[in-house]
Amino acid sequence: MKNNEFRTNILDQDYYHITSKNYIEQLKDKDNIVIWGSSNAGQVIYDFLEEFQLHHKIVYYVDNSKEKWGTKKNDILVISPDELISMKDKQINIIIASMYLSPIKKQLLTLGFNNKAIDTKGLQIAKDYLAFKNETPYMMIYSSLEKYEKVFNYLSDDRSKEVYLGLLNCKISLDNKYLEGISDPEEDQYFDQGIIYLSKDEVFCDCGSYNGDTLDKYISLSQGKYKKYIAIEADKNTFTELEIKIRQNNYQNILPINVACWNEKTILHFQSAQSAGHVTENGEVSVQADCLDNILKNEEVTFIKMDIEGAEENALMGACKTIQSHKPILAISIYHNLKDLYKLPLLMKDLNPEYKLFIRHYTEMFDHETVCYAIPKERCAGDNK
Repeated sequence: MKNNEFRTNILDQDYYHITSKNYIEQLKDKDNIVIWGSSNAGQVIYDFLEEFQLHHKIVYYVDNSKEKWGTKKNDILVISPDELISMKDKQINIIIASMYLSPIKKQLLTLGFNNKAIDTKGLQIAKDYLAFKNETPYMMIYSSLEKYEKVFNYLSDDRSKEVYLGLLNCKISLDNKYLEGISDPEEDQYFDQGIIYLSKDEVFCDCGSYNGDTLDKYISLSQGKYKKYIAIEADKNTFTELEIKIRQNNYQNILPINVACWNEKTILHFQSAQSAGHVTENGEVSVQADCLDNILKNEEVTFIKMDIEGAEENALMGACKTIQSHKPILAISIYHNLKDLYKLPLLMKDLNPEYKLFIRHYTEMFDHETVCYAIPKERCAGDNK
């Protein structure tokens, strides 16, 4: 893909109102709306329908979690998938409120529902409509188009450029059809062997280690051959789970640190929300924060991974000296904010102009699991060197 193809292939019309209006008109013809998923995404669908006074059409929530069956959300009963089968012959619209679109769609088809009854677009439309009322994605992207284009031109392979355009066009259109074909397997996330290889002398820094999910994956892929693994997690309860996992599995050469990554040493207010805790002025929990330049001052770090719910820019700024001195591989989440799609890759390139940039996406939804890799040439895999 040539560099000048960016302007040719990016959508040049604001579809925000067109897409949402067309979708609402389709829902007006539905007598029964079912929301598959009763967690946060299910609430987003409810709020969106309430905005257009269509929430009265919701007849059930459906969930795979047994503990939710028989409970109510927004005064609407949560039922099991088996109970939903009784509605198979009715006019029904099942909106999938989950990032796992394909597995749930497959489950619904197995239950006997046809494609016409299964709605895989509603969540993307609802989330974007509610999030961008004041400034549409089109307006945001085109106000900084040269910066997005600059990132595109920096990308080191055609796959990255295809992914990048797909993500931007998905956001402009509110249509996840632009994500079709650009998602890679979730198990490749952070350690994509098509672009990166792991060293037996790796000093790996996991910023946002959660309960050790990435740690498990790393131990398996590396076959236990690494120098050190530094696991950084801000949430105290989750950090406790992480420590338990390390002990129970007898993982070796792991350094767990209970701190938030930031651009300075300070106290932050933190909103804890399971796997998506984030910094906010009115956060319910106070956490100690520090910069990676302090945390890693005695470490010759070779690989830094970040998924820290929107704090990536500040954390990268707090790692300037480390990145410039040791030139570690960077695997940074860039999906928490639309502007992160240009701000974070440009920041990484600025910190080390020799980095080769790659972008990969690991789900069927826009706003989850997009990673920008900044890799020294000598650490690139295969033909990407």
